[in-house]
Amino acid sequence: MRQDRLSAHIGITLQKLRRMETRLSRAGMPAVLARLPMWMLCLIYCTMMRGKTARIGRIEQRIHSWLDTIRELSRHEKGRTELVDLDSSMRNDIETTKRTLLALREVCLDIGTMFGSIGFRSRLLTCTQQAFVTVVDESCATATALQLALQSHDRHALALLRAMVQEHEPAPAAPTTKPATAAQGS
Repeated sequence: MRQDRLSAHIGITLQKLRRMETRLSRAGMPAVLARLPMWMLCLIYCTMMRGKTARIGRIEQRIHSWLDTIRELSRHEKGRTELVDLDSSMRNDIETTKRTLLALREVCLDIGTMFGSIGFRSRLLTCTQQAFVTVVDESCATATALQLALQSHDRHALALLRAMVQEHEPAPAAPTTKPATAAQGS
């Protein structure tokens, strides 16, 4: 998998900021002030990640409401044959969403590792990343539950539809045989 542009950009920026911090410290600037640009980058990244966390949380809520809907449809007689995902497109879309979320999770962890590799530690960064990872994990778990619920619903719906079709089909006619007559035997 190719490296994400965001993590590549942050990696390059972190290396530049680290070199700038070293030059500023050698020039006599206090360490706290020399590290200020790195703190600013961390703050910008954390703000961006909090926004993403909130958006993914809203996506997770939508997935959860879809899961509730599928479960509700499965409980009612009339709803059991509705919303059949014959071509698995819904499940495939959900799988694509999960893969995207997991890729974002990896990018988030990679960026945290990059900050750590240059010796930068921040409770804000750690908490922000943990919140992001948690919401991604919860979203993926809910999405997996939705996929399983759709699969179960589809199985039951198709079985019910088959039974309904068989119920309405006329019974096959019994084979008719002509009674043997005495004339046929002569």
